[in-house]
Amino acid sequence: MTLSGLTLERLKDLQANRSRLLKALQSIKVTIKELLSVDPVSGKTLQQVNSKAIKGIEKSMEKVEEKMQLFIAKDEALKKKYDLLTSVKGVGKVLAISLLVYTQGFTRMEDARKLACYCGVAPFEYRSGTSVMGRTGVSKFANKELKHILHMAAINSVRFNQELRVYYERKVGEGKSKMSVINAVRNKLLHQIVAVVKRGTPYEIRLNKI
Repeated sequence: MTLSGLTLERLKDLQANRSRLLKALQSIKVTIKELLSVDPVSGKTLQQVNSKAIKGIEKSMEKVEEKMQLFIAKDEALKKKYDLLTSVKGVGKVLAISLLVYTQGFTRMEDARKLACYCGVAPFEYRSGTSVMGRTGVSKFANKELKHILHMAAINSVRFNQELRVYYERKVGEGKSKMSVINAVRNKLLHQIVAVVKRGTPYEIRLNKI
């Protein structure tokens, strides 16, 4: 196994561990939030007794992320791709590492359209034979975890990626639903990501192309 292959296996294990920690953290927080809404006293009690557990899980997640960064830093090929990914405004370390793991360092699914399908954000038309059966949708057969991470990145992109912010504001101004525009942003973000990997050069803003 190559160095990058071994690193990706380690990143995959750490990512799975991070996902388990995140689910545990969300479960505790949701339970507390729901209880606070119906019984504030019990909710606050639950909040107090779980405060150390919450901090502990958050600390463990930080350590997992630090270990991921350490493995990437020691792998020159993956570090280069990681830097390219994070040069795209709105792409943080979680999305960058997730994409590296799921695409095996972009040695597979290097096509933006295929990657969008895998993430469940590529729009398609419902058809029966040769007839279109209503509005477009997105595939339900997708990596839900990656889709969620990409969704959060798209929201950040609308704030920090000038190219995508201009696009979002223009489309919403034209009367498009915010959710459909966010999905379009997710697609555009993936195209930007794939483009920088293929070029081998960092992201550059191109407002004349939106």
